[in-house]
Amino acid sequence: MCFTTSSEIRMTKGPKKSAAAKVGFIGVGLMGSGMVSCLQMAGHETHLLIHKNRSPIEKACKNGAISYDNICDLADNVEILFLCLPSSEEVVEIARKLTTAPSKITFVIDCTTNSPDSVVNINKIFSNGNIEYLEAPLTGGVTQAAEGQLGAILGGTEDAVKKALPLLRSCCSQMSHVGPIGMGAKTKLVSNFLALGTATLVVEAFHIAKKIGIDWQSFYDLACQGSGHSMSLDRIAPRAIEGNYEGYVFSISNTAKDFRYIHKLFLEEDLELANLSKWILTQYESAEEKGLGNSLLSQRLDPRILER
Repeated sequence: MCFTTSSEIRMTKGPKKSAAAKVGFIGVGLMGSGMVSCLQMAGHETHLLIHKNRSPIEKACKNGAISYDNICDLADNVEILFLCLPSSEEVVEIARKLTTAPSKITFVIDCTTNSPDSVVNINKIFSNGNIEYLEAPLTGGVTQAAEGQLGAILGGTEDAVKKALPLLRSCCSQMSHVGPIGMGAKTKLVSNFLALGTATLVVEAFHIAKKIGIDWQSFYDLACQGSGHSMSLDRIAPRAIEGNYEGYVFSISNTAKDFRYIHKLFLEEDLELANLSKWILTQYESAEEKGLGNSLLSQRLDPRILER
């Protein structure tokens, strides 16, 4: 591990082993599944809360994870807990449960994409329950989660960061401590504005290209030679050209949720950017209203499910 600045931490190549720990994890979904696998490969004992989609839980249990139907039973068996939940609403609910019932948990690492206002409230709830809290929203996607190559944006105290590093290095190749509680959420939202905004522009560009008769393959080949070339373009375009619109694995509902958070932040900081974020948000809320919340962002190009 090398420290490139006082706040930025990049992991060197090689084993990501650390002293084995008992770790709880709530939110074993697309991202959480890969993280749990990396924690297991690093030798950590993983304890998981069961949710509706049992497939990733069952997979983890085959590799030694212990699962629980009840959050109180989970909280009675671990001191450290990861959260990787859909929104701040679920985090607040979990925080209240953990602080109003008997629990051994002393430290929470929250990888959820939260709103800045909510994360301050979440920290307060945990603090009142004598539970230390670190926000650690992530950069990267499902592939990076499975490969242990995520980025983590850390908001909290220096002590909390030091405590979390041995666990986070199992899942992350780069981590940056960006400041106190709240700064992690703000940094993550600006990062998602860039990432999801770029992906949205890719979708819109291919939509208008088809509308005016531009061949997608030719358009992609040319775009790859210019500054419009991006990871989002490479995820979405080649598959869409072949009729597969599932290249960008991030749901419409999650995109809308993130842009609601982004829009609220921008309203407080920059009205011109707020107008742009509002336009992007409208595209995803419109898709949600058509019942497409569970579809992927890139499926807005699929003529079978979305007509514009």
